[in-house]
Amino acid sequence: MTELRARNLRALGDMDLSPDGQANLVTGHNGAGKTTLLEAIYLLSRGRSFRGSDLRQLVAHGKQAAAISGTVAVGQAARRLGLTISGGSARARLDGADGARRPEIARLLPVLNLDARLMDLVDRGPERRRLLLNWVTFHVEPGFNAAWRRFRRALRQRNASLRQGAGTKAIAAWDGEFCRAALEMEALRKAVAERLRPRFAKIAARLTGMPADWDYHPGWPREDSLEEILRAGLDGDRKQGNTRFGPQRADLVLRLESRRARYIASRGQQKLLASSLMLAAAEVLETEGANRPVLLVDEPLVELDADHGRELLKAFVERGAQLFIAAVETAPYRSWMEAREIRLKEGALV
Repeated sequence: MTELRARNLRALGDMDLSPDGQANLVTGHNGAGKTTLLEAIYLLSRGRSFRGSDLRQLVAHGKQAAAISGTVAVGQAARRLGLTISGGSARARLDGADGARRPEIARLLPVLNLDARLMDLVDRGPERRRLLLNWVTFHVEPGFNAAWRRFRRALRQRNASLRQGAGTKAIAAWDGEFCRAALEMEALRKAVAERLRPRFAKIAARLTGMPADWDYHPGWPREDSLEEILRAGLDGDRKQGNTRFGPQRADLVLRLESRRARYIASRGQQKLLASSLMLAAAEVLETEGANRPVLLVDEPLVELDADHGRELLKAFVERGAQLFIAAVETAPYRSWMEAREIRLKEGALV
């Protein structure tokens, strides 16, 4: 990203920013607007916030709309992205034209967010790990998005039939499309998981000083046919009102020294493992993705001692991604990394 502009976004003042192409340190006291600046970049890429689903809360008090725009380099070309938020909805633009497709925008500005909930990747259930794997696969496997959309449609229709008490034939009518899309989607996702795995293991071993790995579970027993599993499990699906097996149940079970990290890792180790997963994702995108990724990192040194913190910052800087780090106390960052400092006070650049 070479330019970022924001208007009427939360308490952030009108902002025009030309960030450094490598590393940026966003500084200021609590409430200065650091997280909102990171949020603006995320919004531009994803069309939604990482701080809540109500888009109306993004518009500054007393204003009718908020607007974010930015320029990204794609090879030798410059592409202009835009997002207008008004009335609880968001409208994307690409190169000045309305109606831009969200997947195209996301591919031009791939963003990974390492915020205060980062450790949920280790400490909570599989949803966030699955979403991350889907996101990476979307960026490096062109056929994934179409398969995922077909699968989601079949899953919604099958679940609706289950909840409505539909007959066996009506439910089974969706099984064929469900399985075709699921297997196509799963093949792509598994291939990406296999490319991520050695990168994660290498980065995590460096950061934690301990061997790390994961077990990949596709969402159903590997030795059985998914179609047979759906047929055999129909009564249980009826009782629960949803489909219990399929890619929507996939997981990466993270391990530290061969034990489930969720149960043995300290808070600092959880942060390092989750960061390793994000850094592995960034590395895959750097080598295989359509465009250079952006890492948004909020207070990465919290929960870490000085040695581990220094090593984590080195790992961030060594990536080829563009880096934005938000922090209140900046002395350690100035000592351990070179970065452009973006100072904020009461929502304005200073």
